[in-house]
Amino acid sequence: MSANKIKTKMLNLLAQRSFKASRMRNLIAVLAIMLTTILFTTVTTTGMGAMDSMKLTMQMQKGSRSDGDLRNMTKEQFTALKDADFIEKYGLRMPVGFLTNTVRHNVELDVMDETQAELTFCNPSHGKMPAAADEIVASDLAIRELGAKPKVGAEVTVEFTVHEQQYSLPLVVSGWYPAYNDQTSVMVAGEAFTEAHPEIFDFTYPQDREIAGTYFSDFTAKSIVGLNDKMYDWIRSVGGEPEDQNADNYVPGVINGMTNPALDKNTIATGAAFIVLFTFCGYLLIYNVFDIAVMQEIKRYGLYRTVGMSKKQVRHLINRQALWLSCIGIPMGLAVGYLVGKAALPVVMNVLSVEYENISVSVSPSPVIFIASAVFAAFTVFLSTRKPVRVAASIPPIEAFRYVENAAGKRTKKRSTTGASIPRLAMSNLGRNKRRTAFIIVSLMLCVTLLNCVGIAALSLDVEKQVNYNIRTDFAVVNAVSTNGQKGFTMRTQALSQETMEAIKAQPGVKDASAVYKNTIEDTNVTYDFGIHPTKDPYVDERTGLTYAATEEYYWFSLGDDKRPMCNVYGMEESSIARMDIQEGEHDPHTLYEKMLNGEGVLVGVGVDRKDMSIGKDANFVDVGDIITVYQDGQPVKKLPVLAKAALNGDDEEIGYTSNGTNLVGGDGLFLYFPTSVYQELYEEPVVYKYSFDVEESERLNMTAFLKKYMKEVDPSINYASAEKARESAETTRTMIHFVGGLIGAIFGIAGVLNLLNTVITTILARRHEFATMQSLGMTDKQLTRMMICESVYYALGACGIGLLLSVVLGYTMVKILLGSMWYFTFQFTLVPALLVSVLLIIVAAIVPVIALKMFNKGSIVEKLRVAE
Repeated sequence: MSANKIKTKMLNLLAQRSFKASRMRNLIAVLAIMLTTILFTTVTTTGMGAMDSMKLTMQMQKGSRSDGDLRNMTKEQFTALKDADFIEKYGLRMPVGFLTNTVRHNVELDVMDETQAELTFCNPSHGKMPAAADEIVASDLAIRELGAKPKVGAEVTVEFTVHEQQYSLPLVVSGWYPAYNDQTSVMVAGEAFTEAHPEIFDFTYPQDREIAGTYFSDFTAKSIVGLNDKMYDWIRSVGGEPEDQNADNYVPGVINGMTNPALDKNTIATGAAFIVLFTFCGYLLIYNVFDIAVMQEIKRYGLYRTVGMSKKQVRHLINRQALWLSCIGIPMGLAVGYLVGKAALPVVMNVLSVEYENISVSVSPSPVIFIASAVFAAFTVFLSTRKPVRVAASIPPIEAFRYVENAAGKRTKKRSTTGASIPRLAMSNLGRNKRRTAFIIVSLMLCVTLLNCVGIAALSLDVEKQVNYNIRTDFAVVNAVSTNGQKGFTMRTQALSQETMEAIKAQPGVKDASAVYKNTIEDTNVTYDFGIHPTKDPYVDERTGLTYAATEEYYWFSLGDDKRPMCNVYGMEESSIARMDIQEGEHDPHTLYEKMLNGEGVLVGVGVDRKDMSIGKDANFVDVGDIITVYQDGQPVKKLPVLAKAALNGDDEEIGYTSNGTNLVGGDGLFLYFPTSVYQELYEEPVVYKYSFDVEESERLNMTAFLKKYMKEVDPSINYASAEKARESAETTRTMIHFVGGLIGAIFGIAGVLNLLNTVITTILARRHEFATMQSLGMTDKQLTRMMICESVYYALGACGIGLLLSVVLGYTMVKILLGSMWYFTFQFTLVPALLVSVLLIIVAAIVPVIALKMFNKGSIVEKLRVAE
């Protein structure tokens, strides 16, 4: 056997014996590595799961998981796709159009092949793809919207308009899938549909921009590097124009931003900050463990050096043990961390329900999660063991053999315990290793500070601000189109019926009910002059038939018959006006309403700046006192000064976060609020778009049940919003903050306590001779316990003191700035979480030494005096 092999075998044997002899050290080291890995894995799992979930959700909202899509192609251009060298696979989509016989749910009818259906989430989960000309696949919501139950064989009637011709076709459901979007879904017909109705697919796009008859295709790319240039080059090679929208041969190529999002600098910076923070936490914990372990065995390494072991071999010996401990701790941490992260992800994703719905939670045991977490954990172990390893390898053998861990500096004066108080003695002992003391204090301090920052964020979450932005009353009933983000209230036929309002008013507990009137795209004879005149070339929108034009600043306005802005105009009762947030002009609602009733002026609304709920700067065209001229049929009928201005929330504009209806009817025009009687004088056919009311608290559950039943059995065209639903949505954000922040804070706290436990145990083991000496001179077991408790509590008091101070500094700086960037927070400072955690840490610090002394300071005084230090 060669000399190298003998040396290697001996190193392995020594490492194994040392490893087996230090069970307590191994346990603590494994826990430290495991805890660090749990931290990394939990955050990685949650972070990647959140990104994947958001990506999947946004893909579903967009309706495609492809890398990109090509549009408006001819049949020949689509056929040429098979030779495109940048495409991995592609689908066929021949659009027909949106159905016209739906209200609550938008349904788009397309012809697709299986690849396209798979890329656009339209593959049937029940049944099969359509084969016959009268077969379709649709979502469950689409089928219900058409009056049928989602099952194979169900019959539905679809209505649509193509090439200025109306169609009403009976179709059979061959398959269906769960809807992934409350607003919109796709109905899929097979290629046999094109053969049965060839006139629908006449290619007339260059003449009338009708997309029925064109070919679309979603595709996955072989590489997304330079994808935009590759698409443009291919489009030009087949005779298309990818950039000029007015060209007859316009064929746009669009990269799917949901699948390939641009890198966000803030996200990258936040991720980097968290990585540094967690690495630092792991470093504090693992470094302390190995520093203590190495110092405990420094004499052993000195003995090895005296018998010829080199510095390199000492490093290998310690690194080998660190590797074995990592091989135990990292896999265990990966497993626990993944499970914790997977459980935490649904709670984390709930925060997005503040402004998004139908969040799809997606987390899979991706190798990336485990590899990234394992690499970070291994790097932290490597980083943490460098200095202890270097110290053990570099210390001279004689000095190592004589080594007794003591204060970091040299004592210049011999101290006696005679007459010294226990607290003073304990305080003196903290100076034995200042670096280790600092590490324990920092790790515990991070727990205090982080949990207090979390507490500030949770306390600052302004639930009522979110509720008030969504709705100003307990309930608001609207036509379902108002809650449809792609439609919105635009037509008189979408008005609430008198029967519906009477039925609601008749319910017990209803109070302060009022109808809100709103103009529509049909009210083109009433316009307004407020000093802003569009200068850009007007165009006609096919969705509304209205003419729109813009100013030089690109504010868009819908124009009435006389080419003046139509604006968004409301008729309201005094109770509704009183609920609005009037910030300028006449503030008293009753006085304001009386003046408006007498024709003395008008209330103007401006979009709110959600950060401070003040009047926003955008589309703020008039000031209090400015004159607005009202025109009917092109003739001026009123000149009204602006009496007051209000900051508008979603409820003042339409409902919740939807605003499509107001965008279509008035564009960026003024929001004008009249008394109901004045509004009815101005508009020939005034219609109610919303019915708002409060309900006595004891009857709110009954009202919710009534509205659900009424929507289902009497009037399926309506929908409602409630303050309670908005409040529940907001509370989920607070839950998420508490859960995630508390989880990370708890991990930091456990790391600190583990550091403290390790230090206390090591202190007891290393100072048994010292303790026995003091006891032989008269110190009682009770005094010894008290001294160790004082030492441990001093660590906690130092950490808590610094943590409280840092909590104040960070709370009023970083946390305040961060929360100030999110509108649904109103900063409120607190130290309660830090104080509660401090009390808990002090209690733990007092308990740890008692348990450790009972476990590791056994034996008689004589036996302990025989133990060499």
